[in-house]
Amino acid sequence: MGDKYRQRCLFCGRVFEIDALAETTLGGDFYEGPPGRSKSICPLCEAKIRKEAEGSQRDPKPM
Repeated sequence: MGDKYRQRCLFCGRVFEIDALAETTLGGDFYEGPPGRSKSICPLCEAKIRKEAEGSQRDPKPM
């Protein structure tokens, strides 16, 4: 299989590539944290959402 998968963004519909999810191993550490999620939002939309959220949480400047 390839190292990257192609998905379509839920918001804008662009096709983008994501890295393959890490394979789990039975040996080694039992608990390394939660498994990775598959992303359904392209990096451009994700950046746009973060910028809008950051702008809405700023304190208003005094006049």
